[in-house]
Amino acid sequence: AFFGCLAFLALDAYFPQISSVKDRKKAVLGDIGFSACWSFLWFVSFCFLTNQWQVTNLAEDNPLKEGADAARAAITFSFFSIFTWAGLAFLGYQRYRLGADSALFSQDYTDPNLDTSVPYVSGDEME
Repeated sequence: AFFGCLAFLALDAYFPQISSVKDRKKAVLGDIGFSACWSFLWFVSFCFLTNQWQVTNLAEDNPLKEGADAARAAITFSFFSIFTWAGLAFLGYQRYRLGADSALFSQDYTDPNLDTSVPYVSGDEME
């Protein structure tokens, strides 16, 4: 997961230089899929760890009560990781929706010189 995050961080930095619409779309869909997959895996991990914690008999299995804090920390980390990865998947989905509605994934070229709208209004025209 860590190396995947680094790869997608590098891809986000390189994203504006990607000229192919298909490659941009693949990058965004890959980001969504990667984040959703890790969110699901952390959910499975959380369910497994909490189930193991629930069925553990501390008096018999661990008479010295060692490692209880580490188990709670692992459960807490996996719980918050679910929302972190789901948030990343949501942000990727927003980027996909933004690209579908704008020129991010557009294959049509519009010449900026043909734009007839006036970008700035002078002071005389405002009154």
